[in-house]
Amino acid sequence: MQLLYVRYLASCPVEEIQCVTQTRRRVRCTAKVLGPGALRGVWTLVPVTAQGGQLALPSDVMAIYSLSALSYQEQLRWRSQRCPQHDATPTAGDLAVADWEPFDPLRHHELIHTRLPTHRRRPGSGSHTRRRTHS
Repeated sequence: MQLLYVRYLASCPVEEIQCVTQTRRRVRCTAKVLGPGALRGVWTLVPVTAQGGQLALPSDVMAIYSLSALSYQEQLRWRSQRCPQHDATPTAGDLAVADWEPFDPLRHHELIHTRLPTHRRRPGSGSHTRRRTHS
């Protein structure tokens, strides 16, 4: 995912990213960040860029879900991982930490896809989980 000109890994597919806000019942909000009526990003192919001094990468391009065309405020909402309802309630506290991991093309090379997704998955229809790489 790309937002605010930075690439991140999410812990689950885009459609399943959950709001981190605490509800009035003191439980985590179950709404999705990409909820009904929310502005959507687009899947696009972008160059795989290594940072200075890194070895060349095996792929030239990778598929990302880009939010770059959305407003700055909307990208901040995604970065803070809040649903549209809780974004409008700034006094609501967070029950969980936003689950973004900075993307490193060398550490996460096995997660690079060189083609755009061909179909949409229904939330909960797969067992997709991010494999964390620890150094």
